[in-house]
Amino acid sequence: MKHIILYLLLVISALSYAQDGSRGSKPNTITKTSEGTKRAIVIGVSNYNADDLKLKFADNDAALFKNYLTDIEGLENNNICLLINKDAVALNIVQELKKQFNLAKDGDVLYIYFAGHGDVVEDFGEKEGFLLAADANTNQEYYSGGVVPLALLNKAIDNLTLKGVNVVLILDACRSGFVFEKGTKKNMGTLQAMFENSTKILSCGADELSYESADLKHGYFTYYLVKGLSGLADDDADKNIIYRELDDYLYDNVNTTVVKKHNKRQTPILRTKNDRAIMKVISNDATIINFEDIASTIENTKQLAARGITKTDLKNKSNGETISRFNAAIQRNSYYGKSSSAYEIYKSVLNDNTISEGIKSKMQSILLKTLSNEAQSLINLYIEGSTYLPPSKEFVRQSKHLDICLELMGEDIFLYNRVKASQMLLEAYAIIRSNNHVRFEAAKRKLNSAIQLEPRAAYIHNALGLVYNNQRKYDSAFYHFKKAKSLIQTWQSPDVNISDNFVDQYKFDEATAYLDNSLGKNGNEANLKLGEINMLQGNYQLAESYFQKALKTDPNNVLAQQKMSELQRLKGNAKAAIEWYQKALKTDSSDAITSMGLLNYIKLNNIENEQAEKLLLNALDNNPESSTAYSEYADFIRLKYKRLTRLRIADSLYDKAIKLNPYNIEAYSGKAWLKSQMRKPLEAQNTLEACLAANPNDANAFLLFGQYLELKSNNTVEAVAMYKKAIETNDKSINAYTSIVRLYNEQGEVQKSIDLLQTAIKNNSKAPDFWYLLGQTYFKTKNYNRAIDAFEKAVTIDKSFVKGNKSLGFSQVEINQTEKAASNLISASQNAANSNTTKEIVEFLHTVAKDKSKFGTPEEVTKLYKLAYDIDSKGNTALIYANHLYLNNNPEEALKVALPSISKANSKSLNADILRVLTKASIDLNNKENANYYYNYLTKIDKTTDYLLASVYLKFNGKFSESEAMRRKVNQNLFRSNKLKELYSSNTIETYILN
Repeated sequence: MKHIILYLLLVISALSYAQDGSRGSKPNTITKTSEGTKRAIVIGVSNYNADDLKLKFADNDAALFKNYLTDIEGLENNNICLLINKDAVALNIVQELKKQFNLAKDGDVLYIYFAGHGDVVEDFGEKEGFLLAADANTNQEYYSGGVVPLALLNKAIDNLTLKGVNVVLILDACRSGFVFEKGTKKNMGTLQAMFENSTKILSCGADELSYESADLKHGYFTYYLVKGLSGLADDDADKNIIYRELDDYLYDNVNTTVVKKHNKRQTPILRTKNDRAIMKVISNDATIINFEDIASTIENTKQLAARGITKTDLKNKSNGETISRFNAAIQRNSYYGKSSSAYEIYKSVLNDNTISEGIKSKMQSILLKTLSNEAQSLINLYIEGSTYLPPSKEFVRQSKHLDICLELMGEDIFLYNRVKASQMLLEAYAIIRSNNHVRFEAAKRKLNSAIQLEPRAAYIHNALGLVYNNQRKYDSAFYHFKKAKSLIQTWQSPDVNISDNFVDQYKFDEATAYLDNSLGKNGNEANLKLGEINMLQGNYQLAESYFQKALKTDPNNVLAQQKMSELQRLKGNAKAAIEWYQKALKTDSSDAITSMGLLNYIKLNNIENEQAEKLLLNALDNNPESSTAYSEYADFIRLKYKRLTRLRIADSLYDKAIKLNPYNIEAYSGKAWLKSQMRKPLEAQNTLEACLAANPNDANAFLLFGQYLELKSNNTVEAVAMYKKAIETNDKSINAYTSIVRLYNEQGEVQKSIDLLQTAIKNNSKAPDFWYLLGQTYFKTKNYNRAIDAFEKAVTIDKSFVKGNKSLGFSQVEINQTEKAASNLISASQNAANSNTTKEIVEFLHTVAKDKSKFGTPEEVTKLYKLAYDIDSKGNTALIYANHLYLNNNPEEALKVALPSISKANSKSLNADILRVLTKASIDLNNKENANYYYNYLTKIDKTTDYLLASVYLKFNGKFSESEAMRRKVNQNLFRSNKLKELYSSNTIETYILN
């Protein structure tokens, strides 16, 4: 929110201009109508549920006006309803209007004061205004609740005036000028008939804003309104304040101050039937309010308003016990359903004459506030487009909340249709959330019924679109998304859903174009969705730029963190993928686990089987209608157990998953592999054919069928056909290209791979995966130069694409470009999630080094061993490099490499081998102290005597006879073979063995 708070004032109804006399003239006659009981509804909302709506001093203004009514006007506290912040939910406000209507009698005065947000939305060329209650949403979807429609408030005021009630309506919200705009369209006769006893006081005029002061801790309007009503507006000091005097006072003080302080205009508006009539008489003992003196009173007023049922109500023993039980039920969230619940306690006291109507009313208000606020908060979360919503059972629970609210308010409530529509939306969304396809038709019936009640409710159309999209009825889904967008043009969720609609049909270009036109390229919604679309097409660098934009705006955006994890995995940055995943878990563990999959979470965290199964069962308890929950549990059993009884349980779980969602391709695939595991290949085939029948336009269905045919049935011909069909369905499917290229290459049909990939590159040259696959194909044929060109092209497109670094490095090693290979192989190792990649690289380098030792130069061999050591400096790699250095007469470097590699983590035999190299190198360096230390250490951990090393060591120490005795125990053929050169340096051989 800006430092200057904008109070939006909206249309209530048509207002007339003052009819007689000019501004400031005295009345010809003074008429004072007889007054009945004075009552008031005072509402002030600063602490909205939505952070973007929060204000600073609206609650202060409401408390100030309430204090004015009690201290100056003499209203009794039990005749004032003060709703501050969280108590000011829409249903509480509307229920209070209903109560006031039931209490109203001819001659009564009712003050309605509101300080907070208001808004005006244009719907099919017609403007409609709303007062935003504490539970309002920030997306202008006001037909979902959380607001008081001005049309409804106008109707309430009309009915009150017909009963002879003098209504004083005071609005301090930023769009108050709209009231006057609409009012001028109504004819004078209607105005006089409708507003004979009505007075409207608005904080600002058309297209103006209502400002506030940090020094005063109030809005200027309410500050001067109360000062004026307290006596300062009595311009002629006749002890009578007429409406025109108050109007002039507000104009002179509010507008002048705002112009001076903010260089803006704020013109309060006062409209009544006769602006020369007396508004109030000032008694002789009335005093002007000193705002500094009442500051503490204002805070006390707010605290009392928020306290609920006051402690004084507990003094009565019977009342106190009932109230305590009620409060305890609220605190433990026991709202209904049990005899000890808050609702049942409330119902039990309705006919109890010993409990005051005030306490009963407060109980009702607390229940309405609690239940409606929870339900509205969930609806708002859906409207905000949150990717992570609670399980379906929470939607069922909140739907029941609204059922109870309807019972509490009665059938004649003003907002029945709106509340009922929201209740049906929650019921339907429980089905959507669980993705239970069996019940989708029931969801559509509920939503269509809700639309009959609220035809302009965009959030219901959006939900209908989601149902149709899940049913693969894309045209119907598109219609409802567009309808939702037309009803609220500023709402982004329908735009995102329309893009999903295109993506589900593999219409990536249409999805991108639509988002560019509707959302532009700014904002997290647009960035996240555009990133996802590009990631699906293999355009990783562009995708990453969008995700990074989202994270720059919101570093804790868990969806962006998860997408970065997925993206890094696709690019081969496994280590970075885990790091991003851990960030997402830290930000919001439940959302991260849900998005990335519970099985992935179990695998990444190495969770034991027993605990893992508890997590999977818990997921089923929380989402009993979730197809994914059943299929994940089935996958776990299939992968972890072999007993037939367990496998049969997995089979039934897959069946349940497919029944709940006939489009769950992973469930079909898992079931097929399970049937093969149970030695039922025909049933496996039938399962995959059923998957294709249910998903004829889904590329993944063909891909998974092809993988099964290739890997399980060894039917490569049919597998290729399936892969081709997957590519035909989605020509951006990297996984399908990967599978078919791998199969072609294994069969020696590399030209088919090359032709296929060249076509793919022509269609999408920005996807590094296609160049990577082309490089892999050339590498397979040992055409290393072309492989290098392809791999380097992939890295040119995306510098952080390290998937090809390993193969690029291998290719460079093969043509003696070891220096160039170093950076690529080190990067591949560093970005690996585990040691397998590093182990593969080191083994490759050692193999090539051994070949080079036969046909290459010693320098080439040393570079390869050193590169392996640079990648993995521990254990066996260090031993091999140190031994190579020693054998090539570089004992000093051999010591530097070998010594740090001794570790408790090594096996005893590995440490023994390292100590042998250390002993040999020390001997070559003629370092007797080190040689003695390492050799003695060796004999302690390895009791098997190495006779030749013992002979060398003893001769080095001058013990020639003992050395010769050891030498005789060595196989004498060793001294005549080349094997000796593989064990000792030429210096050692010449000095201590053959000499």
